[in-house]
Amino acid sequence: MSHVVDLRHVAKTYEGAELSLRGTKLEWKGPALWVRNLRRALALTSTAAPPVPALVDVSVRVAPGEIFGLVGRNGSGKTTLIKIIAGLLRPTSGDGEVAGYPLASSRENRTLVSYVSTAGWMGLEWPLTARDNVVYFAALCGMPATLARDRADQALRDVGLWEDRHKYPSQLSNGMRQRVILARALLFRTPLVLLDEPTVGLDPLTRRDVLALFRGLLRERGQTVILTDHQSTEMEAVADRLVVLRDGRVWLEGTPRAIAARLAGLTVIEVTTEEMEPPLGPPPPVVVAAESTERPGPLGERAWRIHARRRDDALEQVVRWIEQPNGRIVLLVERDPALSDVLALPEGIEAARPEPAAAAVPA
Repeated sequence: MSHVVDLRHVAKTYEGAELSLRGTKLEWKGPALWVRNLRRALALTSTAAPPVPALVDVSVRVAPGEIFGLVGRNGSGKTTLIKIIAGLLRPTSGDGEVAGYPLASSRENRTLVSYVSTAGWMGLEWPLTARDNVVYFAALCGMPATLARDRADQALRDVGLWEDRHKYPSQLSNGMRQRVILARALLFRTPLVLLDEPTVGLDPLTRRDVLALFRGLLRERGQTVILTDHQSTEMEAVADRLVVLRDGRVWLEGTPRAIAARLAGLTVIEVTTEEMEPPLGPPPPVVVAAESTERPGPLGERAWRIHARRRDDALEQVVRWIEQPNGRIVLLVERDPALSDVLALPEGIEAARPEPAAAAVPA
């Protein structure tokens, strides 16, 4: 088997639903109101919401033993794609194979895949302890009782929950519940492990340990891992190769280093202001993307993240644009772009190259 996952031109469209009348004037009673709203009622009830394309012509290959990352903003299609690979959704069009079986063979696919979702802890059995939850899940999947107990104990040690194995879900934090779900995924030696934003809710130290687990234990077992996240910081540390999704399409593909290298022509400028209004005029041409967040509080704090073309005078131009007569700049940082900056940029800007500063005009 040359590829554990081989998807070809996969697309998924969710059909639209009828528009709801709940909460509108059409809920009012009485003949006069009924007549008044008849035309609106006919228009609304005969109009369907448009279909939503979640994936468009996606082709992806994942090699055995690879740690493969799916990165994208919320709504980019990551979860839809991973559910198609898991056999939980059928594509609208396209074909491919997962672990040697066609996408249409969802029953066979499910026996070869371990799938973890960030919302999975909502499916825990609350009357059972953390350990009993993992053992119970193994039993549901047909694992012999002795093996289930041994695997559960080892999995809880692997995710750092051994000391808390006798606690109930109500006694665990959200991050600890998430680790119970991760432990369930470690029970089986499936060829493919799908992890849908598995580090959400984990503190930094636990996140680091879980990522080390992916690169260490799962790789030693020969398992292939597909990992999704809308924050790409983790991907830089753990993934061998990435696909960046945008609006359901494959936007960028390559190693984390290769994708980050495509930002070589940019610099990132972070600015925090207090009691300062946003700029009135448009940004200077050197700025390719800018976003700001207003933080609540008496100081009127605003944080900027600005992507600019790499020029000697880029910082000077950005400060001149943002600075106002009132207020003050309290933080100013210029740094090299990281992989996480890819998601903030408009399409096509990743290929920007350094530009020379404008030549001085003689007096």
